[in-house]
Amino acid sequence: MKEENIKIFENKLRQILSKGNTNLIIFGETHGFLEDGIIQEKIIEIFKPDIFVYEMLEESKLETSQDQEIFLNEQDFKEFSVISTYGELKPTIRIARKNNIPIVGNDIKNMCRTDRDFLKRTELSNDEIKIEEEILSKRELKQMSVLKNLSNTKKILATTGAFHIRADSPLLEIQNNYLIVYPAYFGEQIFKPPENFDEKKVTIEVKEIVNDK
Repeated sequence: MKEENIKIFENKLRQILSKGNTNLIIFGETHGFLEDGIIQEKIIEIFKPDIFVYEMLEESKLETSQDQEIFLNEQDFKEFSVISTYGELKPTIRIARKNNIPIVGNDIKNMCRTDRDFLKRTELSNDEIKIEEEILSKRELKQMSVLKNLSNTKKILATTGAFHIRADSPLLEIQNNYLIVYPAYFGEQIFKPPENFDEKKVTIEVKEIVNDK
């Protein structure tokens, strides 16, 4: 990402937060095709959350610096779950440790999977599509439940996969007023690298979600 685009994002986030009353930011991370940690660090620097909610941590909690150190001392190649290794999660855990923030998971253990074979599929049958939709629904209900249970927390930064804050996501109804932060390409929200992807053209958008309840 261009440094100029990150500066634009920072300025916009500061401007919106200067209005006050924001207690939740949901960041839609890319799970690796962009440097998500840079954006997480900037949000923490500006927003100063009291708790960090992290999808990839699933049902685990690392609420103390000691918990986080134990996690970081695990071998990188060791499986954290069916989905990920400790090494894949460590960059985000290091950010929480560096900033002295409790970090907790907000997903189902193993993300409802028994293996990683689903990643190899290029085409899905109608039955498989239905199963994937059911898994997605279960996971997003879990994410909503965790955030609602933390609603009394002063400030929350929640990091989840960018697809979970798509236009029709139930997470966009989580509460009345909050912010979502997500990567965009030529103004369009992205969930994976487009064809002929040029990372320098990625912008980080900040959107205020206002629900009438």
